[in-house]
Amino acid sequence: MVYNALSARSFAEKLGSLAEKITDENALIDAEIDKQKVHSVVLTAGMGTNTALATTGVDLASGSDATYYGVFVAPHDITIVGLRTLMTEDYVKDTTDAKIELLDNYTLGAQTLVTYTLPATGIVEGAGANVSPVSAALADVNSSKRLDLKITATGDTSGTGHAVVILDYINR
Repeated sequence: MVYNALSARSFAEKLGSLAEKITDENALIDAEIDKQKVHSVVLTAGMGTNTALATTGVDLASGSDATYYGVFVAPHDITIVGLRTLMTEDYVKDTTDAKIELLDNYTLGAQTLVTYTLPATGIVEGAGANVSPVSAALADVNSSKRLDLKITATGDTSGTGHAVVILDYINR
């Protein structure tokens, strides 16, 4: 639900005392504010070696692509605001560009909701990126929808890189 303010006429025609009308409207406004608060969840918690900074998170330079299923299940209807990355190790490209994708694999043909291709010039440890959803239409995720994290990794001969991946969303 999106809060829509009542017109003066609609407010006046509403049943109840002035205090009741104002209290009801304030409750609706408060509920809408709560829904617009951004929530964050780490999608790569427990991946890599969490006791070593350089290998915390997902490996972007393993030489092998991977899909991690069920990294997030929507607790209720949400709208994805963005996907953030934090490099825990310098990213150095080897053979191909590394890519991080958040997928809806339930949809016919697996739709990519958010995608981030790491720059070929590399990224230093401690840097990050904030990426928006592919489109507004794909940003809405229904309750109990399973989301998967797909990693396209660069080669491991001279490539390096690990990252923590964070999903930002609001309730709808």
